[in-house]
Amino acid sequence: MKKFFEKYDLIKISGILVLLSVFLTWLIPYGYLQGTEMITEDIQRVGLNNFLQWGLLGMYYFTVLITFLFVMGGFYQVLSKRPGYQKLVKSISEKLKGREIPVVLVVTLLFAITSSLTSEYFPLIAFIPFIITVYNRMKVDKITAFASTFGGLLVGTIGSTYSTKIAGQFTEVLEIEGTSLLTTQSILFIVSFVLLSVFTVSRLIKNKTNKKHEEYDKFELAAIDTPKKAPKAWPYAIGIILFVIVTVLAYLPWSTWNVTVFTDITTWVNEFEIFNAPIISYIFGTIVEFGKWDIFTVQLVMLFATLLIHWFGRVSLNEIFESYGEGFKKIGHVVIVLLMVYLILEIAVMNPVIPTIVDWLANITSGFNAFFTSIGAFITSLFSVEMQYAMSLAGGYYAATYGEVHNVIAIIFQSIFGLVSFFVPSSAILMLGLSYLDIPYKEWMKFIWKFLIAMLVVIIVIIIIIA
Repeated sequence: MKKFFEKYDLIKISGILVLLSVFLTWLIPYGYLQGTEMITEDIQRVGLNNFLQWGLLGMYYFTVLITFLFVMGGFYQVLSKRPGYQKLVKSISEKLKGREIPVVLVVTLLFAITSSLTSEYFPLIAFIPFIITVYNRMKVDKITAFASTFGGLLVGTIGSTYSTKIAGQFTEVLEIEGTSLLTTQSILFIVSFVLLSVFTVSRLIKNKTNKKHEEYDKFELAAIDTPKKAPKAWPYAIGIILFVIVTVLAYLPWSTWNVTVFTDITTWVNEFEIFNAPIISYIFGTIVEFGKWDIFTVQLVMLFATLLIHWFGRVSLNEIFESYGEGFKKIGHVVIVLLMVYLILEIAVMNPVIPTIVDWLANITSGFNAFFTSIGAFITSLFSVEMQYAMSLAGGYYAATYGEVHNVIAIIFQSIFGLVSFFVPSSAILMLGLSYLDIPYKEWMKFIWKFLIAMLVVIIVIIIIIA
């Protein structure tokens, strides 16, 4: 057992938070908001039956995330065996060798910007295996690789501007104009990006003298027989470029920006008729417009790309299925860690003691208090996983109690939730990334603790100013 937890320390770390969430239900009464009134029930303890039941239900509630990871694993396992894709990766990594610093900074910025804007940040993870493969061949260490990819997504979380997953929740729950927070959100974005970049580049420079390189790519290019003809890389280059463009466009909040071009095009396609029959809709079903895609849709893109490889790359279905099986196996423990993370959320939502804690904190003082609200936001963020659940557990309470300071509450929750996401075992992006790259939690904390302290100081200053 000791060796198991040493190897899979992320399961141990997330498991501790799971047990803490269970323990709290044995001490703190069940609470919820009814209208503007806080209702507190008797203590409702989570027993063994509840625990096992909710653990199994997690596979049902979050099926879309599980299938996303498995499809991504299978897709990249197929790619790793294709000579054209191998040639593309080798060519890119050779050309970028020696330019690690600008490459890392650009990649981090692109992930941060898109995460800050998109309606779903999970589909952006679909690009990461390709980048990780390139980084590994460039001899970039895995902590830097993590900071540049998953870390960029986390910067987009703390500095969210238009993302409906973060900033959009405040518009819905706190009923505020999204643009009213844009200046402060932009400051959080810029400061967090600069700070993370400084620490990442410092590590990169320090590790340049280290001749040892630990291989960390799950989908390292597979050894294959040398093809008779020189492989063509350009179809894969075009495919990846189109994949990135389509995915980013599909998850940007076009309706928030009052851009209707994609709605108009999609409506025309869905309504296009031949002999008074909407033939395209009949064949493909209703096509969803850019800006309203869900996580299932990007999986369809990867599956369709796999079919193109089968048809035009002359890859047998047996090889496709075999590669998908290998990919499923490689991504299996990542799925387990993710399910542990969402089990924390399930317990917090199914047996909500967080509202009771938040109510206790709010009643310590009369009127709004930024300090105790920040503590409430911190505790809520520990168990929420996603901002929508943080808002459902505590946002409604603050909205009903402190109607005159909704903007301040929004910034407190965004900054605290974003900061917490960099280190708590309930952060889906963090734990997914660490497990994907096999980075021990302790090793990550050794790197990120200075960033956390610096960002905490920045957040305190911002809260003092706006409060």
